Amino acid sequence: MNPDELLRKYAAGERDFFLADLSAAHLKHANLSGADFTQANLSGANLLQANLSRATLSTADLRQADLEAANLQGADLSGADLIGTNLSGANLNFAGLTGADLSGAILMIAGLIGADLNGANLSEANLVGANLRGANLIGANLNKTNLSETYLHEADLSEANFNNVNLQRSLYNEKTLFPLGFDPVEAGAYLVAPHVSLAGLNLSGVYLPGVNLQGANLSQIDLSQSTLIWADLSGANLTGANLSNANLSGANLSGANLSGVNLDGANLSGTTMPNGELHNSERIARQACN
Repeated sequence: MNPDELLRKYAAGERDFFLADLSAAHLKHANLSGADFTQANLSGANLLQANLSRATLSTADLRQADLEAANLQGADLSGADLIGTNLSGANLNFAGLTGADLSGAILMIAGLIGADLNGANLSEANLVGANLRGANLIGANLNKTNLSETYLHEADLSEANFNNVNLQRSLYNEKTLFPLGFDPVEAGAYLVAPHVSLAGLNLSGVYLPGVNLQGANLSQIDLSQSTLIWADLSGANLTGANLSNANLSGANLSGANLSGVNLDGANLSGTTMPNGELHNSERIARQACN
């Protein structure tokens, strides 16, 4: 089947492409939402920014395919062959990837919120900056996997193979589950929780909406361009912190120490300032930093 035929059939309402041979097909930007590609051959296909949300790709061959920035939200990729596949920036939130082979895959800054990766093979995969909040990685193979700078809040990594895994600068919270006996702090990960010390860290651009850092030591931290909407930073020590261009809308800064803070370009709409008042002018922000 060639790409034009596929797109014509899809436009006509057909969704069943079971066992279709689309190897090396050019389907950049294609809308194939909800299509069934069970056991299809999409190896080497160009699916850059394609819409495959809620698609069925169970046991499909996607080796070396280009799925950069593709929408795979809610897709079924269970048992799929994704060896060496480019999934950089892809939306895989709530996707089913149980038993999938993602060895050597590129998943940099991919969205994997709530994804099911139970028993998946992620050996030597690159997930730098990926969001794995609430993901299920029970029994996953993470041998030599690069999980640096990932978001692991509420993720379940119990029984995973953590041999030579890279967790440098990854963020986790008290609900994150690691394999028995594994020390994430020793591996270079940072616990994000009330009263912890993250002083001096470079966390520029982090995405932590609703995070609870009440009473934390955040002095000299770089949180520039970060998303901290509805964050609880009450009582936190933010002395000398860089919050330039950060989104702090709805955040709670009551009782926080903001001396020397850089708030240039920060979004403070609806933010509770250290004096307990809602931010409503640039003047208040300047006063808070004095």
